[in-house]
Amino acid sequence: MTNTDEILSLYKRDERAAMQLLFDVYYEPLLLYCFRIIHDVEGVEDIVQECFVHVWRSRRLENFRGELDRFMFQAVRFRAINYLRDRDRRVRMHGNSSEEEYVLPAIAKEEEAGQEIELLYRTINQLPDECRKIFLMACLDDLKYQEIADTLRISINTVKTQMKIALRFLREHLNKDSFSSILLFIVEV
Repeated sequence: MTNTDEILSLYKRDERAAMQLLFDVYYEPLLLYCFRIIHDVEGVEDIVQECFVHVWRSRRLENFRGELDRFMFQAVRFRAINYLRDRDRRVRMHGNSSEEEYVLPAIAKEEEAGQEIELLYRTINQLPDECRKIFLMACLDDLKYQEIADTLRISINTVKTQMKIALRFLREHLNKDSFSSILLFIVEV
């Protein structure tokens, strides 16, 4: 069962549990995606949280049809573009620069980064559950292998093995440029 099917099925039975699962599945990948667009940690958290609040308040999942992946990433993307435009307007108010000077390069850069992050997210989502969890803890939560082992109550060798599996899988399923830029991004964050 895909994340979309699982979340929508759960939503019919338990709205709060479905929203928690939606958050658990999408929060960290959306933070990564948004950060690649706006490069502002506080702004990223606000944008992603606003998206979840909007989904909750609008009861959007009640009659949802389609792919949640695409919906959630597009919602963040639109909010990130608006954030960039608003930020650039404030900058222009204090200077003599045109909007295009700020917004158009940012949007073009966002499109390219967005495609890479969506590809990465889809590829990471194909990892086995435990492997994906360990990879995300190491890369997104910036936990050391020993911390992951302690948290999950597994051996450090299991963590190392799962990370090797994840990196090998990503290397095999992403083109060289995407894999390299993903590694650089992981190191930057």
